Amino acid sequence: MKTNREYKRRFPWFSASLGIVALASVATLFVSGQLNAGQGEFGLFVRQVFDRMTSAQAALGRDGLYDVSLADAGHEDGLVVSGYPSYASASLPLVRDQRSRAVRLVLSGRQDVSVDAVTALRVTVNGRRVMERVLAPGQRDFTWVFDLTEQLAGAADARIGVQLAGDVSAQVCHSDRSMGAVLSLAPSSGLEIELEGPLTSVRDVLALTPRQVVIAMDDGEAWFELATRLGARLNRNGFVVTMINLDDAAAIVEAGAEGVILAGSRENLQRAGFLSVDERAPAGASLWRRAGHTMVAVTDAERIDTVRFLTSELSAIARGISVNPVQFLSAEGPSVLTLERLGVDTSVQQVADRREWRFSYVLAESPQGRVADAVGLDFRLPDGPTGVTTVAHVALNGELIDSRRLNGSGQNRYRVELPTARQGLVNDVAIALQRQRDDGGCEISQQRYPVQLASDSALLFESAQAGQGFTHLPERFADGLEVRLPDVMSASQRLVMARVTADALALFAPSNAPLTYVFSSTDNGRSGPVERPFLAINNTPVNAQAPLRVYADRLVIETGAGVDADVRALSNLTLLQVSRAEIEPETPRQGPRYAPGLVVHAIDDAPSMRGAYLGQNPVAIIHADGVAMSPGSQGLPSFIGFE
Repeated sequence: MKTNREYKRRFPWFSASLGIVALASVATLFVSGQLNAGQGEFGLFVRQVFDRMTSAQAALGRDGLYDVSLADAGHEDGLVVSGYPSYASASLPLVRDQRSRAVRLVLSGRQDVSVDAVTALRVTVNGRRVMERVLAPGQRDFTWVFDLTEQLAGAADARIGVQLAGDVSAQVCHSDRSMGAVLSLAPSSGLEIELEGPLTSVRDVLALTPRQVVIAMDDGEAWFELATRLGARLNRNGFVVTMINLDDAAAIVEAGAEGVILAGSRENLQRAGFLSVDERAPAGASLWRRAGHTMVAVTDAERIDTVRFLTSELSAIARGISVNPVQFLSAEGPSVLTLERLGVDTSVQQVADRREWRFSYVLAESPQGRVADAVGLDFRLPDGPTGVTTVAHVALNGELIDSRRLNGSGQNRYRVELPTARQGLVNDVAIALQRQRDDGGCEISQQRYPVQLASDSALLFESAQAGQGFTHLPERFADGLEVRLPDVMSASQRLVMARVTADALALFAPSNAPLTYVFSSTDNGRSGPVERPFLAINNTPVNAQAPLRVYADRLVIETGAGVDADVRALSNLTLLQVSRAEIEPETPRQGPRYAPGLVVHAIDDAPSMRGAYLGQNPVAIIHADGVAMSPGSQGLPSFIGFE
C-alpha cells in the first residue's frame, strides 16, 4: 500500500494537462483576434505574456528570420485610418524562390475609439479577411499576430488592407463621419518570414531590401561612378542611400545592418571578408554572404547595364544566385504619364461622402524632363440617388488650383491646367471628390456608391513650355551631361560627394540621360572649362557664371555691383545654384553660346537635398536633411533663370 508521502510526491499530470489546454485556448483566441488586445486587465495580461513569447523569436539567426516592416516598404509613419468609412493599405514583399517555413503578420499600434461610436475593424491580406471585430471604446495599445503561412504560399507579395467602418451615435448629428475612431499602425508592423536557410536568388534579396540602403563602394574613380549611378537610380525608386567604404562594410554587416549593396571587385570583396555564393558567377550581379546576411554585389565597374537592370522592373526575373545583363537600355517614356503608373488606385471605390487620391511626379522622370501642362481626369459616377451634389477639387503642392461641380452621373472627363510657376522638381497632387446630399441631414443614413477615377486619367505633356530656375534643368539635361568632380578627395569627402552626386542626379538628370564623368584638377575651387551641360560637385568650371563662390568653409555672394555677403566658418551645408558656361561660338559671326549647368557644393557632412522643395528659384541652401532656404533672387544676375 502506498503511503501519504508517496501520494504527495506524485506529479499532478491531470491538472497540468487541463492548465495547458486552457492556456492554449486563450492563446488561440488571442492570435485569431477574438480577444481585443489590451481590453481589461486580463486582456492586458495576455498581451504582455504573448509579447514576451513572440519577442523571443528574434533570437533566431538572420539566415532563418526576415522582417519586412511598413517602414521598409516606404511607410515611414506607418498607416493611419480615421473616421467612417476609411481605408489604408500597403504592399509587403515575400520570398518567392524558396518555401517559407512560417509567415506571420504582426500588427502593433494604438486605437482611440469614441464612447459615442460603434466601430468595426477589418484586416485583409490579398483581399481575404484575416480579422474582423468591433473595437471597444477608449484608448489602448495593441499587438495582433496572424499566421499566414498557408494563405500566402506562392504569392509574390502581401497587400495588407485595414478598414474602419461604423457610425456615431444617433444622438450626435454631424455631417462629417471623420470623427469617431482613429487607429494607427506602427512603422514596425509587418511580416515575419521564417525560412529554412539563407536567401537563394537575386530578386528575393532585392525584394526584401529596406528603404534605407547602404552602398559599400570600392576604391577608384570607376567604382565611384558606378556607385553614384546606382545610388541615383535607387533614389528615384524611393530608397534613401548612404555611402560607405568597402573596407568598413564587414563591420556594419556584423553589427546587424540591413540593406547593404556591395560594389567592388571580387578580389577586394573577398579581402573585405565576404564569401561568394558561387565562385564561378559572371561579372554582372551575384550573391555574397557574411555573418548570416545575404547581399547583392556588382563586381565589374564597367557594367553600367547591370545597374540599370537591378533598378528596373525586370529585376523580378533574376531568379538565380547571379544575373548577367550584357546590355540593358530603358525604353523612352511616353508623352503622357498615366496616374495608374504613378501609383494611383484606378479601381472602383465605394464612396459615401469623400474620396481622395494622392500622387507625386518628378520632372526628371517625366518625358524629356519637361514640366507638365495639365492633368486629365476621367471620373465615373453612379446613377443616383437624386439630390446629391458632386464636387471635385485639385491641389498642386498644397495650393488649390481647381474646383468644379460634376455632372450627376456617368463619365466626367476634363483637364486641369497645372501652372508652371507652381511646379517644382518634385510635385504633390491631391484629387478630392466630395458627394453632398442636398437634404435629409442626420435622418438619412450614409450609403456608399461606386465611384472610379478611371485609368485614362494622366499627366499631359503637350507644349514646349519651359520651367525656370531649378525646374528648367531636367529638360536641358535630357540629352546628356558631364558630371564634373575634383580629382583629389579625402576619404570622408569621397563618401559625402558620392551621396550628394547620387542625390543630384536623381533630382535633375532624366534616367536615360547619357552621363560622362570627368575628374578634374582644381585651383582654389575652379576647374577647367566645360563645353556641354554639366553638373559640377565641389568645383566651378572656369567659364561658368554663378553668384555663389565657395572657398572651403567660406561663402561669398557676388553680383554685378560687387560682394553682397562674405560668411566664413560654415559647416554641414549643401549649396545648389543654377549656372551656365559660356562656350565658343561655332562661327565668328555667331553670338555667344551657353551650356546650362548646376553647381553643387557639399560642406562637411552635407545634409541631403532629397525632400527639399526646389522650384523656380535659382539658388538653394540646404541646412538640414530635406530643408531648403533661398537667399532670394533680388540682385542676382538674370542669366540664373535663363531669361
